[in-house]
Amino acid sequence: MSARELARRRDSLGAEIRISKEELNETIILDRRVVILAGDLRAGRRGYSVISQPEIVQGVMSLFETAWRSATDLAVHDAQVAEIRQLAPAVLDLLGQGVKDETAARRLGLGVRTYRRRVAELMDALGAESRFQAGVRARELGLV
Repeated sequence: MSARELARRRDSLGAEIRISKEELNETIILDRRVVILAGDLRAGRRGYSVISQPEIVQGVMSLFETAWRSATDLAVHDAQVAEIRQLAPAVLDLLGQGVKDETAARRLGLGVRTYRRRVAELMDALGAESRFQAGVRARELGLV
């Protein structure tokens, strides 16, 4: 079962799930009294630390809460991804044609700011730092 499928299953069972763009090692907090921290992989194995010292547990709780607040709710993330997938072919096509943002936005029935935000989201999803690089990555992935 993929991580995405596992997240959907847990979500359907009532778990609160948020998606972060930042990579975080697994962290388990038990009853706000014990923390289990996953270490980095070394030689194919991962070490774990079990901590019950109140000051450290509180520090980890604070970091977790900050990460949680900055992450996106699973349902919101899914809606954003669906919208990007729906618009991606049209946006990529317009970018490839060299159409100005104002014209592209009008053709898609979007405001210019919304169109530019979609382009930025698409670039982010493709891991691109420029529109040209987004086109190259989209081609590599077979999106255009």
